[in-house]
Amino acid sequence: MTAVRAVPKVRGMNTSLHITRAVIGATLALGALAGQAATMTLSGWAHGNGNNVQTSAPVYNGAAGGFAGTLSGSVDLDGNIRTYCVELSQVFHWNVGYSVNVVDATTHFGTASGKAGRLGQLLSYVQDQDLFALAAAGSQDNLSTSLQLAVWNIVYDTDATLAGGSFADASSFAAAASALLAASQNWTNALDLWVLASSTAQDQLVWRTSPGNTGQDVPEPASLALVSLALGGLALSRRRRA
Repeated sequence: MTAVRAVPKVRGMNTSLHITRAVIGATLALGALAGQAATMTLSGWAHGNGNNVQTSAPVYNGAAGGFAGTLSGSVDLDGNIRTYCVELSQVFHWNVGYSVNVVDATTHFGTASGKAGRLGQLLSYVQDQDLFALAAAGSQDNLSTSLQLAVWNIVYDTDATLAGGSFADASSFAAAASALLAASQNWTNALDLWVLASSTAQDQLVWRTSPGNTGQDVPEPASLALVSLALGGLALSRRRRA
């Protein structure tokens, strides 16, 4: 598959995010929420600001991290949302309402790929361990960037590392992203996931805790230590650059 390359520039709330086009999954509707038409408005970064990454296959050199915004028209998911991109594709603008279809993640990615389940494990691990609350002061945006890289790795690659495979990253956030992927591999998925699929803006991943699921997994000490060490290294690196 050939992608058209472009470099995103993020300079503020009115700046577009320009990215390369890649086709991922289907957008057929299943379930009560899946396929509902809604309006997505992204207003800024979910944690601090995005940090620059340097990925390959697809090539992307620009800011990455989770987004904050609102969703309206989907009934059960309406209100404030936090999202992560599931494609390096298209363009969107801050504070612009985009028409989207709320598509079940398994339908979007296809049952054979297992990507929806793997994304659920990753996000469940971060939520169950309350990693954003545990992150060092001022470093939540580092975690957000690393999590975005981990999401992209699941979408675009078949391995569990940002150090190799078809999708790789040359930034300082690769180690923390790889640690998140490794620690969450055997985690129980406690989330329901949907993709906000749009023909005019980036597709975004949203989620909520599955009814009756409280997330009871306990991480192996070595796995949690690996994530903590990687995130701690990012915080130390930031202080040295300041």
